Amino acid sequence: MSKTVLTKGIDVSNVGQGRISDWSKVAKNIDFAILKLGNGYESEPFYTDAQFIRNADACEKYGIPYGVYVYQYFTSVAKARAAAKKTVELLRSRKLDYPVFLDIEENKVFRQGKAKILDMAKAFCEVIEAAGYTYGTYCSTGYFNSHLTDKWYDSKVKWLAQYYKEVTYKGKYDIWQYSSTGSVPGINGNVDMNFCYISVLEGDVDHDGKITAADARKILRIAAQLDSASDSQTADNADMNDDGRFTAEDARLALLKASGVKT
Repeated sequence: MSKTVLTKGIDVSNVGQGRISDWSKVAKNIDFAILKLGNGYESEPFYTDAQFIRNADACEKYGIPYGVYVYQYFTSVAKARAAAKKTVELLRSRKLDYPVFLDIEENKVFRQGKAKILDMAKAFCEVIEAAGYTYGTYCSTGYFNSHLTDKWYDSKVKWLAQYYKEVTYKGKYDIWQYSSTGSVPGINGNVDMNFCYISVLEGDVDHDGKITAADARKILRIAAQLDSASDSQTADNADMNDDGRFTAEDARLALLKASGVKT
């Protein structure tokens, strides 16, 4: 059964995925962006992508929902935690709509074996989630099949890379990176293209990819226990102020966001 595409987006970095010439044009042609934050190495310093601040500022200016990814070079649990702490530090007070993804695709990482890779991903995830961000894992179909097979990955957002006319992966996935040769107005050269099948937007509790007054009403019903947050993603989306509770304040914040008011 084919999956329903909810939103369409891009991922970008200083090199490799297209440099943006005009974010105002890009904003009119995509639903979301995933920005490279940097590389997590065995040793310091953590490399911050040269375009990250510019790209993040532009997404916030033009109202583009965005997330970030960190490319994994580290091969120890301690370095995974260090990279995650640096990630949180670099994000500071930025409010992401999409997850913080750990990008796993280096051969030296895969040589560590399935158990070690899982331990590192969990360590990175713990720090990210403790800071109030959503964690996700990026990998190719082949390595999701051979190395990232633990059910734990299914409990987190999965971003799958497969440049093909359709997905052949049989497991659960939430975002499909389907091309590295896409074209979007405002971007010079090729860019990675993605389909997203879930809504990770704070406030979007009816999972239609946008935030409306209907979402605010549902959050208010959840707060009054007249409705329920049926799954963990809905619960995350409903808790607008990340205080672990559902209250009228969450509904108020969702209504403001639906109205285009920055909070």
